[in-house]
Amino acid sequence: MKALGFLTAASLVLVAAVASVAQTPARPAPDVAKLTVSSPRTIRNLDAKDVRGIPTRLAWSPDGAWLYVRVSMFDRWSNETVRHMLIETQGKRIEPITDEPGWLARYWNLKSALASPVVPAWRIKIDMREEQVRTTNVPREGSIGQHGDPNEGLDETIRKAAQSSQMTRFEIFGLNGRIIGSAVNGHVSPGRTFAWAPEPLALVAFVTENGRLAVMNALGHMREIKGAKKPLLPAWSDNGQQLAYAQQTSSGAYAIKAVTIR
Repeated sequence: MKALGFLTAASLVLVAAVASVAQTPARPAPDVAKLTVSSPRTIRNLDAKDVRGIPTRLAWSPDGAWLYVRVSMFDRWSNETVRHMLIETQGKRIEPITDEPGWLARYWNLKSALASPVVPAWRIKIDMREEQVRTTNVPREGSIGQHGDPNEGLDETIRKAAQSSQMTRFEIFGLNGRIIGSAVNGHVSPGRTFAWAPEPLALVAFVTENGRLAVMNALGHMREIKGAKKPLLPAWSDNGQQLAYAQQTSSGAYAIKAVTIR
């Protein structure tokens, strides 16, 4: 009986500890309205003559001194040719490299995950559906989802429909009732249009349906970043104070820009 009493007491302590953990309040979501956001600054213009293609990855080095950029070119069969480079964030150096840096995998996995690294229950919902669409303009190999115009929403795709009809597959990434990524006849490339903020920030940056850059907290409160037009590849620095992105210029080239967020 004494042994049974000891086990019972230990069990009660364990249950109490579990209950205490379960009742621990979740980390509060930052008030996006109170964030201090700077005007965008240009880190580097990618000259179209020297850097041909589309930026398909953007990531901060752990020390914040460099930005990695992968630039891709696609042929008519969607075969990809890539170039890798490091861009100095506080200087003018640009270093071509032969492959992705070793720290990229960890960074990209956190940035493009289906759940927030801060609030695991805050997850992206994936909706896949097929619809009969009157169009001759919908791609068959997923080019919109992989390397088409990220600012062109599903309604715009359908608006451009011609006179024929075909079964079209839509893939949509949703978060807090908002679309943060979509693909037509293909798959969403995670991290292309959204990026989770690092700990301790319960935030996500994403490209809105109207082609603006925005930050949102776990409660679904959103704030657009002024001055960021046609953004692509949002990327948080490891300290959560810098948000970089690629932006297409009027000439068709790209610029790497960043805002400070505190």
